[in-house]
Amino acid sequence: MRSLSISGGVVFLIGLMALAPASLMAVDSNEIWDECVGVECGAPPSGGVGGGGGGGGPVMVAYELGPYFYLQDDKDNDGAHDIYDNCVNVPNIQSDNRDGDNWGDACDNCPDVVNNDQTNTDNPDNPMIDPGDACDPDDDDDGVPDVNDNCPTVGNADQVDTDSDGYGDACDSDDDNDGVPDDEDNCDLVYNPDQANSGDFTEDVYGDGCDDDLDNDGFADAVDLCPRVQCASNADSDADGIGDACDNCPAVFNPDQGDANADGRGDACNG
Repeated sequence: MRSLSISGGVVFLIGLMALAPASLMAVDSNEIWDECVGVECGAPPSGGVGGGGGGGGPVMVAYELGPYFYLQDDKDNDGAHDIYDNCVNVPNIQSDNRDGDNWGDACDNCPDVVNNDQTNTDNPDNPMIDPGDACDPDDDDDGVPDVNDNCPTVGNADQVDTDSDGYGDACDSDDDNDGVPDDEDNCDLVYNPDQANSGDFTEDVYGDGCDDDLDNDGFADAVDLCPRVQCASNADSDADGIGDACDNCPAVFNPDQGDANADGRGDACNG
């Protein structure tokens, strides 16, 4: 604590006392020098009403030495100041630290394994209820041990791995391994690096590889008689297996759709 003496307008240094950090940790600064008592607290007197005038004795002004004042905080009241306490919120004996990391046994989610980050994937809000990842055999609690889990920190009990690359779909950013990230892939589970989408309809966001209704007419391709032509009904008036919407002779049976002169009208209905 440094002190300044102010007398008759002249300021001079009357003393300098250096205290080691250990002393400040153990003793409250006001116990060393109580410079503020009752209603007298405030800025040092400088004259005027209630200011003590300019003719009194030396005025002592105290300065705290950096952050050491705060070392007196001890949230858990175990005698160890918070800045040095390896379990700030849990009373403990500081030497009880089997793995030698920054956490005492009383609050370490892996007391026998060094894990300063205290990562706990399956119980981040209650770290002491379940072991930390460093010593937890099943970090995501999905029932599959980490050593066999293709997504050890993401729950995926089904272990689905579409592209068989060793990473489960739940934690794989490219499930079909086609080089297009899932969040940009129009067929995230079907390999289609070209992202082909032959549908001419703006509302069609699925690539051909995984689109079961290419013309978006509501009829799945598997049963749509005109899979590339939108139609209000899936009608086939001549029962030739080709829907009216794409049949070049919708009223005449002509499954071969022959059109010798390429005029768009089938031979079966020319003449």
